[in-house]
Amino acid sequence: MRGGTYLAKEASPAPPGYTHPAIPAGPPAAGWLGGEHPSLPGSWPPPGRPWPPLPEPQDGEPWPEDWFKDPPPAAPAQPASAAPAEPGRFSPRRVSWPWWLLWPWTAVWVALQLALKMSGQSWHFFAQGGQLLFASGPGTGLQLYAGHPNLQIGPLALATSGVLRLIGPDQGQLAAVLLMSATGPVVLWGVWRLLPASEQARQVRLFLAGLFFLPVWTELTTHFAHLDDLLALCLSVAALHAVARRNPLWAGLALAAAVDAKPWAAAFVALIFALPRRQWLAALAAFTGGVAVAWLPFLAADPRTLTAVTRFTIPNNASSALRVLGVMSPRTPWWDRSAQLALGAGAGCLAVRRGRWQAVVLVAVSARILLDPGVYAYYTAGALLGTIVVDLVMTKWRFPWVTAITAFLLYLARMTHKLVPFDLHQLGVLRLLFAIGVPLLVLGMPGWWIARRRGRHARAHDQVTIISPVFPAALAPAAGYRTGHELR
Repeated sequence: MRGGTYLAKEASPAPPGYTHPAIPAGPPAAGWLGGEHPSLPGSWPPPGRPWPPLPEPQDGEPWPEDWFKDPPPAAPAQPASAAPAEPGRFSPRRVSWPWWLLWPWTAVWVALQLALKMSGQSWHFFAQGGQLLFASGPGTGLQLYAGHPNLQIGPLALATSGVLRLIGPDQGQLAAVLLMSATGPVVLWGVWRLLPASEQARQVRLFLAGLFFLPVWTELTTHFAHLDDLLALCLSVAALHAVARRNPLWAGLALAAAVDAKPWAAAFVALIFALPRRQWLAALAAFTGGVAVAWLPFLAADPRTLTAVTRFTIPNNASSALRVLGVMSPRTPWWDRSAQLALGAGAGCLAVRRGRWQAVVLVAVSARILLDPGVYAYYTAGALLGTIVVDLVMTKWRFPWVTAITAFLLYLARMTHKLVPFDLHQLGVLRLLFAIGVPLLVLGMPGWWIARRRGRHARAHDQVTIISPVFPAALAPAAGYRTGHELR
């Protein structure tokens, strides 16, 4: 009401000596809008009454020249994404401090393997298989597995090694070792990205997990250069992301590609059942189709391929968990490979049913270590990948306890022969303790150690799944129940 009849009501006090003129009384009107206000009897201000004198202002004029102007418009709010990050807070636009330490940590262990000339110990299998895959003649091409049953490598890994071999035998091996050696921090970053952005600010967890994981990962990538296990494990992380985002097509294709790289990765198929039930069919169709496209041509070309893949035997090592279980056969029993896959897939389904789908990789690898006659160190890399997924994604503790326990049982115990001289049987007992004890610890872990995240993962708000109870629609909202378990 600036400039109106009632300016004196809302303006600042009048200057000294100012006298308000008399206001003639208007005609009476209904209500107080046209007459006097009920709380202010009589006319206001009273006619002929001056404003009381005020002291002279000390800090400026009481009536500035621009007092009648509207205030300037407020500046538009700055979007949250453009606001500068506070010191010490997580910002996705800058490299977090753990990576400045974990990349050099990886380089130290890679350089150690290269300096001791222990790199690429198994690459000759991949070089030979890649050459035979693209060659012509008996026992090559689609008859590769029937003619060379010792090549327990999936066609995807053989095709990749064949492409790398095109740059030269020695150059291909060097390129393969260097490329694989650089995957450790990348895989760790992939696991870390499974967490919500709000929880990625706790970067001490990432740093501690990397200290345990990266040295063991170089055993797989640099020392042995096992391309097939590397691809299978990396693709399992991709499948975890697809499941977390409820994408059945990509989940099925990622799991199929893992099997196409390494047959034992078929135990990871339990991850499909972590999806909502309505998506199972699509994921299983993508998985089955992906496996068929890669393996059916070999089976059609020579039916002996299936026997070569499932019945190939290796020596039963004296320090294997299989020996501790009482299997004294000098070579792999005929039932062993099938039992590994069945046990791994069954344990994975149990993990999903318990609402702990993040442990599928861990329990599947544990089944492999439990029943495998071999004790190769690159098996440990898969076990530690499963444990860091559990420590970082499933639990909420700061120190990676499951990873630390696994690293001791499977890796550090082999290096303590001067301090604690374990014999071969005792090493087998340690492997057995891991293969049975760690999955039981993870699957039986109390609920207060599990991170609860709403709406982040596959089964949040799903009503009918393998593990979620079905509440009546009328009962659930009234009782406060959540329809479906949320995947953590």
